[in-house]
Amino acid sequence: MQHAKVIYKDIKNMILKVKPSLEVVLSVPRGTSQKEIDYILHKRQAWIQKALQRFQSTQIPPRELTSGEDIYDLGRRYRLKVIISSSEGVRIEGEFLELRVREGSDFRHREKVLKAWQKQRARECFGEILNHFIALLDFEPIKILRIKEMKTRWGSCNPKKSYINLNLRLIEKDKRAIEYVILHELAHLKHYHHDKAFYDFVALYMPDWRERKMKLLERL
Repeated sequence: MQHAKVIYKDIKNMILKVKPSLEVVLSVPRGTSQKEIDYILHKRQAWIQKALQRFQSTQIPPRELTSGEDIYDLGRRYRLKVIISSSEGVRIEGEFLELRVREGSDFRHREKVLKAWQKQRARECFGEILNHFIALLDFEPIKILRIKEMKTRWGSCNPKKSYINLNLRLIEKDKRAIEYVILHELAHLKHYHHDKAFYDFVALYMPDWRERKMKLLERL
């Protein structure tokens, strides 16, 4: 049986999740017996294995940031071209993503230059989408938008403090998938839990949210 992390919470129903990190997490109501936990894990074993295989197939090999590698931006694939230059930065030129760095730069420095560009691009792209949905939903503007590297989530929301975190890697995904993540997080300002009311709310403004969500799992 698949090993799972069990978390006891103040909830009514069990919630089973398989994360992109290949971690299986089962949230259960306080007082749930081990027998009940074993039963649900056994019953959902086939689903767990299928989810694990899906995430394993989308694992991204480590980058070396050398010319010829594939780099993605908003779902489109570009060929990386490393250019030695006195001025550093990144730009898209046709089918190439040009990474300009100084002579002698190592992987860590190249990654730093690339991520700085991605973060600026993400702030502009995510901010535009966020403002669009805030206007559509007639919500108050959020106080803080953080763009950060996240290992297991595409985004998170703190309704009480009115801030949203978005994964930097989202900038590599199709824009329709980015829109789904942002609407998903904004929906938490109105519906805290992933219950029927939450998904009804998301579907009202994005009927094809399931299709968009699947794009997050596509291997780049």
